Amino acid sequence: MLQACDGCGMPLLVSRGLDWNENGSMTLAMSPMERMVFFESDTIDNLFRGVEKLIGIPIGHLVIESRARETKRYIERTFPPKMRNAAAFKYMTGHAVDPSITREERETHLAAIKNITQIIINISRIYGYGDQRLSNLWETDGDYPWRTQVIRNPYSVLFIAADNIGSVEVFEETDMRVEYEAIEEDTYKIEVRPGTHLVALKERLKRKRYSFKPGDISYDRCPQCGAPAEAASPRWSREDGTYTDPVTGRRMAIFGPSSMDSVLSDLELELGESIPETIIEAQRQYVKEAWGGERWNRAASDFRKMLALRGLGNLVEFEGDRNHLTQRIQNACLHLPVIGMTQALVELAYSVESSTHEWELADDGDLNITIIVR
Repeated sequence: MLQACDGCGMPLLVSRGLDWNENGSMTLAMSPMERMVFFESDTIDNLFRGVEKLIGIPIGHLVIESRARETKRYIERTFPPKMRNAAAFKYMTGHAVDPSITREERETHLAAIKNITQIIINISRIYGYGDQRLSNLWETDGDYPWRTQVIRNPYSVLFIAADNIGSVEVFEETDMRVEYEAIEEDTYKIEVRPGTHLVALKERLKRKRYSFKPGDISYDRCPQCGAPAEAASPRWSREDGTYTDPVTGRRMAIFGPSSMDSVLSDLELELGESIPETIIEAQRQYVKEAWGGERWNRAASDFRKMLALRGLGNLVEFEGDRNHLTQRIQNACLHLPVIGMTQALVELAYSVESSTHEWELADDGDLNITIIVR
C-alpha cells in the first residue's frame, strides 16, 4: 500500500485512486462525484483558530463533528460490511469481551482488527496526515487497542481527531467521543471511547455536494502512473507521512473539501450572517502573514494552474489593473478560504496593506471575486 511510483515518487494509491480532471476538480476514481483537494494543510487549524480569535467562541467541536461524518462515509466505502464483519468487532466490544469465544478466536479477531487499523493508518500516511502509529496497547494486551492512536506532526489536530472517531464509529456501530492531548512536541495521543456526541446537529450539518461544468485544462502527466507531473512535485515522506512543496516549503495534504465547506456553512447558521466575512478575514490574515515572503506578481496562467492542481476549480476569467482584480472560478470549492487567500495574494502582489472584496457563489458553482485595492 505504501508503494510509490518509480517515475514521480507519488504514492500509487494517490495517483491511481484520484483523478485530476480537465474541469479543475480532483475526485476519487472509484466515486467520481466525491471531491478531494491537495491543499496547504497548515491553513486548516490556523483558519479555525483565526475564526475563534475573531468571534471569541470555540468551534473545534463543530469541526470534529463535520469531519467525522466525511470520514465515516469514506471508511464505509473502503471497507464494505462483509469485510468489517469478518473482523468480528461485535465479539470484542461492549462491557466485556464475549466469554464464549476461545483464546484462539480472540487472537484471530484481534489480528483482523489490527490489520484493518494498520490499513487506515497507511491511508492517512499516504494522504499526508502525519506519522500515525499503533498504540502500545496492542503489545500490552490492553482493552480496545484500536481506540487509541499516537500521531506525530498531524496535518490538522482537529481533523485527525475526527478521522479517528469516524473510523471507530463505523466498525463498532455506536456513537463515540474523542479526546486528544499533546504528549511531546507536535505529538498527540488520540483516544476514542463510547459516548454521545458533543454537538447535536445531525439534522443541520448537511453534506456539501458539488456540480461540475466541463473544462479544457491539460496536464503533463507522469508516463508511469499518469499523475500530473506538477502535482507530484510536493515530496512525499513515507516516514513522516507528509508532503512538502520543495519551492515554498509548505506542508500539503489530500482531504475532502466538503467537510470544511459544510462546517463553515453551519457556523453561519449558528452565529449569523457575518460569519462568512469573518472566515474570509481569518484566511486573509493567515495567508498574508504565512506566505508573505513569496513573489505573487504572476500571470493568470500561473494562478489557473495553481488552482487546478489543488482541485480548487477552473479559473476562466482573470482581469486586473493596478486598482483591482476580477476573476471567475468554475467548479469552485472551499470558496470562503479561496476568497480570503485571493485577497491576501492580491495585497502581497500589489504591496498594499489592505483591500476590499466583493464575491458571489452562483448556484452552478461559479465563484466570482473582485478585489479592490485601497
